[in-house]
Amino acid sequence: MNLIKILQSFVLFMAGGFGHWYIMYWQFKTPNWIKSPIPYLLAVVCTFLWIKASEYGVAGFGGSMWSNRFLFFVTGIIIAAVLYPYHFDQPFTMKTATQLLLALTIIVISLFWK
Repeated sequence: MNLIKILQSFVLFMAGGFGHWYIMYWQFKTPNWIKSPIPYLLAVVCTFLWIKASEYGVAGFGGSMWSNRFLFFVTGIIIAAVLYPYHFDQPFTMKTATQLLLALTIIVISLFWK
């Protein structure tokens, strides 16, 4: 296991995930969003970030694609937990906190269960 590679993967997944969140959900704030070229260009950038993140993640987890996939999933959950309340006034509830805790538990298991 290489924690530096896993951290690099996490950062790239987060960057791509933030972009993806805006691609998917900004249309509900700005209906003409999907008619502009910006989300499509952003999709290309996010795809590149995710490809590199997967390269680093699989290497960091010693070849485990499952652990890398769960890291990708958890970054999306973290981003959603931040951006839904921020942009759409959707409350951060105990249910959300529990789901976030479960998602983070997946990563802890991936890091420490040999």
